[in-house]
Amino acid sequence: MSTWFSNIQLGFDMATSLTIVGAAITWTIRQKKQAEAEKIRGINQNARSTGLQKVQDVLFEIEDKYSILVSKTQAFEKSIDLRVRWSDGAPDFTRLNKMIIDDSDFLVASVDRLQDIREELGQFYELIQVRRYSLIPLLDAIKEGDKYIGVFKRNIDEVGDAYNAMGSRNVWLLKELHATITLLNDEYGDELTNVSDELSNTLFEKIAANKKIRNAIQSIIFDKSYFYWVQRFVPDGKEEDFLKNVVITDEIQDRDLYIEVISNFISSLMKKNHELLSQVLETASNSVMQARIECKDILIALSAISHKLVMDNNNETLEQVIEKYDTEEYFGRNITIR
Repeated sequence: MSTWFSNIQLGFDMATSLTIVGAAITWTIRQKKQAEAEKIRGINQNARSTGLQKVQDVLFEIEDKYSILVSKTQAFEKSIDLRVRWSDGAPDFTRLNKMIIDDSDFLVASVDRLQDIREELGQFYELIQVRRYSLIPLLDAIKEGDKYIGVFKRNIDEVGDAYNAMGSRNVWLLKELHATITLLNDEYGDELTNVSDELSNTLFEKIAANKKIRNAIQSIIFDKSYFYWVQRFVPDGKEEDFLKNVVITDEIQDRDLYIEVISNFISSLMKKNHELLSQVLETASNSVMQARIECKDILIALSAISHKLVMDNNNETLEQVIEKYDTEEYFGRNITIR
């Protein structure tokens, strides 16, 4: 009896021991997994903290550049916008035309300001491009970092596009158009004053036959970058035809359309050449405003990324935070200047 009981006791002790050992092993494994999870969580948290610090550093740096850019863009925009009145969606360039006529330095100063803004925009773009080499790897190391990187890179590209557009669409067109008008006024300045209907056709033919002026006009209408402005001389409904058959083709495919556009251009030069400059200046002002907004988008995006790095348990997506920050209650993307 005692032997039987001893065997039972031994079996019970062994089972108990195995249970204890199993529990110990389970506890050890659980502790190890928990330690690994804590380690991963700590690494991720450290990465977020490092990323946040870097985002903040970049944000502080480009805030200063943005402030300089805003000051320069505002000076240019005010000099143009305050002289353009709008009625039923149509601009009245009377005051801006008068300024161009009365102050010979105004246009030169405007072009210089525009070039200065473009240079400042280029520095802003270059700065953010350089900083991406240290910022992107940190963002890539955190959860959903690819979304942050995507937003950041898209905004950089938009600033680059604004920089390129300001040069090709505004600065160079202003210079070429001004040179063309100066050439026209030097050649026919006296004849352009109060042109009678009788002499209008004669003067038109003289200008059209002038090789220097014709080449200057062709340089403008053949440049695809200027098409946004040149299309105002194209007959309604023929814009795509002109672009396809005159501008981007090796040889002019539609000579009648080409001649009609050239004729419309010359007529406008004869009647209101200063207003042509005003049109481009007004467009340039819009480009400057858009470039400023593109730069502001980067600041807003970095602010939103900072928010997400701090509030990592927040249910808002990055896109939702950016949309919220765009509103008047926060940064007023389309309302406030700074």
